Amino acid sequence: MLSKIISIKNVGRFRNSAGSPNPQLAKHTFISGANGFGKTTICSVLRSLHTGDGDHIVGRKTTGVADDISIELLFDGAPVRFNKKGWSEPKPMFAIFDGVFVGENVHAGEVVDVAQKRNLYRIIVGEAGVKLATKDAELSGASRNLTAEITSSTKGLQPFLASGMKVDEFLAMAPDANIDVQIEAQQTEVTALQQAETLKKRAQLDELPVPAMPDGLAALLQTTFDDIAADAEALVERHLAVHGMSEGGGNWISSGLDHAANNCPFCGQSIEGLPLVVAFKAVFSERYRNLRAEIVGFRGAVARQLGEAALGRLAAVAEKNNASVEFWKQYVSCEWAGVAVPADLAAAAADLQSNALSLLDAKERALLDRVEPSAAYSDALKAYVGALEQLAKANAQVQEANRLIAERKAGLNADALSSALNQLAVLRSQKARHEPAVDELCRAHCDLVLEKKEVDDERTEIRAQLDEHTKSVLKPYQNRINSLLSDFNAGFTIAETSHAYPGGVASSSYQLVINGTPIDIGNAKTPLDQPSFKNTLSAGDRTTLALAFFFAHLEADPSLKDKIVVFDDPFTSQDNFRRGQTVHAIRKLAGSCRQLLVLSHDATFLKQIWGKSPASERVSLTLADHRDLGSKLHEIDLEKACQGRTATDIDDLQLFLSTGAGGLLDVVRKMRVVLETYLRTTYPNCFRENEWLGDMVGKIRDGGASHPAAALYDELDQINDYSAQYHHGENMSDSTPDQIDSTALTGYVRRTLKIVNALQA
Repeated sequence: MLSKIISIKNVGRFRNSAGSPNPQLAKHTFISGANGFGKTTICSVLRSLHTGDGDHIVGRKTTGVADDISIELLFDGAPVRFNKKGWSEPKPMFAIFDGVFVGENVHAGEVVDVAQKRNLYRIIVGEAGVKLATKDAELSGASRNLTAEITSSTKGLQPFLASGMKVDEFLAMAPDANIDVQIEAQQTEVTALQQAETLKKRAQLDELPVPAMPDGLAALLQTTFDDIAADAEALVERHLAVHGMSEGGGNWISSGLDHAANNCPFCGQSIEGLPLVVAFKAVFSERYRNLRAEIVGFRGAVARQLGEAALGRLAAVAEKNNASVEFWKQYVSCEWAGVAVPADLAAAAADLQSNALSLLDAKERALLDRVEPSAAYSDALKAYVGALEQLAKANAQVQEANRLIAERKAGLNADALSSALNQLAVLRSQKARHEPAVDELCRAHCDLVLEKKEVDDERTEIRAQLDEHTKSVLKPYQNRINSLLSDFNAGFTIAETSHAYPGGVASSSYQLVINGTPIDIGNAKTPLDQPSFKNTLSAGDRTTLALAFFFAHLEADPSLKDKIVVFDDPFTSQDNFRRGQTVHAIRKLAGSCRQLLVLSHDATFLKQIWGKSPASERVSLTLADHRDLGSKLHEIDLEKACQGRTATDIDDLQLFLSTGAGGLLDVVRKMRVVLETYLRTTYPNCFRENEWLGDMVGKIRDGGASHPAAALYDELDQINDYSAQYHHGENMSDSTPDQIDSTALTGYVRRTLKIVNALQA
C-alpha cells in the first residue's frame, strides 16, 4: 500500500510537496484540489511508477527550474525513489482512471482509432489474455524482423542467381567437381550462337561490275558515203590542200555551209551554181554531220565504260568485298581468294580505251574514209577479253560464297542462344553456390528461414490460445459493460464485440446500439454525415462508457485485491444521477481492492464516498497552494470543508439553472455561500473562517497577480457586486426579491457553478 508521498520535487506544480508534517495515506484516501493544483501530476507519477516509464514524469518537469526531478514515496514502510536515472524499483500494482486512461483505451477526442482498439483489447482479455497478447505481439514483431532479415539476405544472394531462378533452387544445388569444364564448353557454344546472331544481320558480298567495251566500233570505222561523185570529192580535197586545211578543214567547211544560202557569208557575192560549192554540198551533207556525231558519241561511251569512273566503281565494290571476306572467312568455308578483281583488268581496260580512241580520232579526221582496226587495237581487245573472263570467274565465286553465307544464316536459331545463355548462367550459379563466402551466406539464410518458421509455428499456437481465451471473455465482458451502462441509465449499449489482428497486433472492436439500431464506432476518417462514435455520444456518454470499461475490467481482474485503484475526477460531464451512480460504483469497488485513491476538485463528491468508508481506514487531504513553494498536501476535514457548500446547495443552483425552480433571493444567498466555501477549501492559507465573499475579493485584489486566486478575481468581483445588494447583511431595505431579474440571475448562477467546477455538460 502507498503509505506516504514523502516528496515530489520539481514536477508540475510541486516545487517540493513535503510538508510538516507529511500526511499519512490510508486504505481509502481522498484528495481534493482545484484544477491545476497537481491532481493530474500525482496520477502521472503513479502511472510512471506502474509502467517504469520515466517519460510520464520528465515531460512534466517544472518550467524555469534548473534542479533535477526528485520523488520519494513510501510503500509499506519501504521507500521508492525516482531520480534522473529512473525509479529504484517499479510498482506494477496500479489501476488508474483519468484522462490518459480514456485517451489511450476508449477514445481520443471524439473518435476511436487503432491505438484505442488495441489498448481496449488488453483491458478486455485481462492479465492472462494480456500475457498471451504480449507474447503474440512479440512473436509477430520477431516474425516481421526475421522477414526483413530474410528479404535482406535474399538480396545478398540475388547476384549469384541465374535469371528466373528461385532462392530455394539455388540453395538446393549440389556441388560438381567437373563444373569448370562444363562452363567452358557451354561458353564456347554460347559464343558461337552469339556470333551467329551477328551473322544474320551481316550483309553478303556484292558482285563485281563488268566494264564492257561498247559494241559497233568496227562498223563505225568502215562507214562511208558511196553515192558521192569521185570528181566532187577530188575537187574538195584539192581545194583543202591548196589552202592548207587538209587536217580538220572539212569540219570547218561543213559548219560554214549552215550559213551559206546563195551568197557567200564572207563577201556577199552569189555562189549559186559554182562547181566548188556544189561539190561542198555533195560531200558535207546531213549524213556527214550525223556520222561525225555518232563518232563523238562512241568516244563518250568508250570513256564511260572503260574510263577512270568505271574502274573506280569496280575498285570500291572490290574494297567492300575485301572487308566482308575478312569477316565471313571466320564462319564460312570458301575459296575466298577467287573473289578478287583480276590483277591486269585495269591495265587492259586502259590500253583498250587508248587504242579505241586513236581509231576514232583517225576516223574523225577523214569521215569519208574507211579506217581499219590497228594491230595494237586487236591485241588490246584480246587482252581485255581475257581479263573479263577472269572477272566472270570471280563473280561466279562471289555467287557461290553468297550461297554458302545464305545457308549459314538459314541455319541460325535464336531460341537456341537463349537456352544456351540460360544454361551457362545456371552452371555459373551452381559454381558460385559452393564458393566459401557464398556458402556462408546460404547457411545464414537457411538459419533465418528456420528461425522464422519456428517463430511462426509458436505464434500460431499462441494465437490459437489467445483466440480461445478471447472468445471465452468477450461475451461476459460485453454483458457486464451493458449491465453497467444500464445502471448508469445510459441510452445505449454495445454489441458485436470482436477481435482481429490488423497489422499483426491483437485489437478489439464493437458496435454501439442506440434505439435498437447498431452503429459502427467508425474512426477519424468517418464522414460527419454518417452515424458513429463521434456524433452519437455526448461527452457524458463517453465518460460513462469509459467508466463501464474500467469497472468491468477491474471486476474481472483476479489480482484486484492487490491493486491500488486511482480515480481522477471520474464524473466529468455527468448529470446528478450518473454522478451518484459513480459514487456508488467506487464505494463498491473500495471493498475489493488493496487501496483506493480518489482525487477531485469537488469536495462534496469526495465526501459522498468518504462518508461510507470505515473511519479507521480513511483519510481526506487537500492540495493547497503555497505560492512560490508550489502545491502541498495537507489533511482536511471534509465535513467542515463541505459545510455551507453541501451537495444540496449546488443541486439547488443546478436545478435553478436548468428549470428556474427555487426562490430567487435564496438562490442569490446560496451563490455566495458556495463561493465562500470553495475559496476557503481551495485556498486554506489565504482566507480566514470569519471572512466573507466581499472580504475575500478585496484580499485577492490587494494581492494582485501574485495572489493564488488572481485568475478568479474578475468573475468573483462581478458576482460579489451583483449579489451584495441582495445579501441579508447589506442594505436589505434597498432591494426586495421582487426586483431580482431571473434572466440576470441565471447568468450569474452559471458563472458561479463554473468557478466551483460544478457546471454540468
